[in-house]
Amino acid sequence: MSNAKDLRAQEAVLERQLAEIRKQRIVAEKKEGQTASPRRAVREIVLDLLMDSGFALNSLLIASIMPPLYGKKISSSRFGTLSTDEAKSFDSARVRPVYLCHLLKFDDAQPIKRYWARSDWPLADRVYGPHSSRLLFLKAAKWTIELAKTRTDAADAERLRFVAADQARNAGLKVARGEFPFAEWSDFLSDEIERLDLVDAGERQGAAEAIKSELNPRELLYGHQGGLISLPGTQANYRSA
Repeated sequence: MSNAKDLRAQEAVLERQLAEIRKQRIVAEKKEGQTASPRRAVREIVLDLLMDSGFALNSLLIASIMPPLYGKKISSSRFGTLSTDEAKSFDSARVRPVYLCHLLKFDDAQPIKRYWARSDWPLADRVYGPHSSRLLFLKAAKWTIELAKTRTDAADAERLRFVAADQARNAGLKVARGEFPFAEWSDFLSDEIERLDLVDAGERQGAAEAIKSELNPRELLYGHQGGLISLPGTQANYRSA
């Protein structure tokens, strides 16, 4: 019988293999998405956006970039419906290869419904840590800037540039009317993102390790509404029974 050390080593190998397969799958899906019909469902577009970004996106940003990027609008109420539909789909007998889900708060595993993620991401990438707010905001700004720089085929490329400028301004960068120094903005944000990511990644990984055995598969995607319960003193972040 294998001991714990051997099992951890096997687990590490499998995780590396899974990460490589995931990268290959993302590339393949991205190519398929570029040739797909523009009349796609909102769900498919959101999955594509998350696949492209590689990190959680909030509803407001998604709603801002969909019109210039795809020529498709989405109302705020549609996000609530989308969330409900995904959870119902998970509960049904029909299994999907990937689901839309939400970030889970690091201390009580409650869902943060304004942030969207993919079910095929590692749990640590679906945790909202103590420093995640600022980091996710900066990552989103940089990603939007890169989209504006590269997606000249967007439905409204000019409008997409202005959305990127708004993101840069909100991130604290200097923005001049009619000027779009995408490379300069991106470089500045990269330095700040790298600094914050060192702290955030460790916090999220620690939280993921703490909650993964406490939640069932559904809760790992859509959260534990009541907050995790533990014996007093066993987990500082959990509420006691």
